[in-house]
Amino acid sequence: MARATIKSIAKLTGYSVGTVSNALRNDKSVKEETRQEIQEAAAKVGYRVNLDGLKLRTKKSYRIGVLVSVSTEDADEWEGVEFTRILAGISSALQGSRYELSVFNVANMDDAMAVLARIVQDGLADGVIFSGTLQDDARIAYLQECGFPFVTMGMSDSPKPHAYVDIDSQTAAYDATARLARLGHRRIALINPPSDLIYARQRQAGYIDALKQAALMPDETLIFRGPTTARTGHDAFAAMMAMSEPPTACVCANEAMTLGVLSAAHEAGCKIGRDLVVVSTDDLKLSRYFVPPPSTYYVPIEETSRLLGDYMLRALAGVDPTQNQKKIRATLIERQPDTPAHKEAHHPQPTEELQKT
Repeated sequence: MARATIKSIAKLTGYSVGTVSNALRNDKSVKEETRQEIQEAAAKVGYRVNLDGLKLRTKKSYRIGVLVSVSTEDADEWEGVEFTRILAGISSALQGSRYELSVFNVANMDDAMAVLARIVQDGLADGVIFSGTLQDDARIAYLQECGFPFVTMGMSDSPKPHAYVDIDSQTAAYDATARLARLGHRRIALINPPSDLIYARQRQAGYIDALKQAALMPDETLIFRGPTTARTGHDAFAAMMAMSEPPTACVCANEAMTLGVLSAAHEAGCKIGRDLVVVSTDDLKLSRYFVPPPSTYYVPIEETSRLLGDYMLRALAGVDPTQNQKKIRATLIERQPDTPAHKEAHHPQPTEELQKT
């Protein structure tokens, strides 16, 4: 069977070669009904664009670069778990387009900057997606200076607008903290990522706002920071229980930290829900299998990652960055009953093993 070409599709449909070519490129000069008719005909005869020739003509790679953070530290056992779902969502958004994903592993900021320079200067991709936005993010400043299309998972403090998809971390932390305060908890801890991350600062702001709204004085000693891993949650629990007046509730930034808290509590003989109430944010629905399963603020990661791909395509098409920005609000999943603060909670001292970690 002869390979389908633009000329053969033109002969089949009765349209000119130019119209067929424009329709297959999704050119807006072709009416929507005509584009659909031509594209359906092309699909039936198995037409596939000659990407090699197209790349030469357009000087484009037809690839989207995604920066994925990798770590060689044993303690970072959870970091990156969600990236498989993020990549799947981006890929689904690119289906039907000519673009494919290229994944670039980066270990730190210097590594990321070197990779971005290669992508931009060597034409390895036409656009870039990355997460973990920082204060004064050098990646964003570089790409904006180069005029290179990009989308971030997370807002930034850049004075120039750029495309992003973000979780409303501030509202999630506010809601979780306010919920605990309404239940009578007066010492509420926050287990949070490092404060150089934009979303960590947003989450802390929501936490403090909720405390002030409840007439509670924010206490820096109740804020624990570290990588978004189970180890951080495990260590934070030990530090909490070593306090002369331990908190009766805590808000965890993600499921990994929550898992660490639950594990340490079990080791110490602390009953979750009685001695300590735990609420998790950035839920990926894995925590429904934890024991006990905590109440969480669910993040629709599939919707979020599909939007990253959609916004990337829109950015490549020249859409104004202010039209490619969205914050997604997390929704509460109640897996534990509302537990009021106990006047005399049982707070066991950390075991020798916990004290050493």
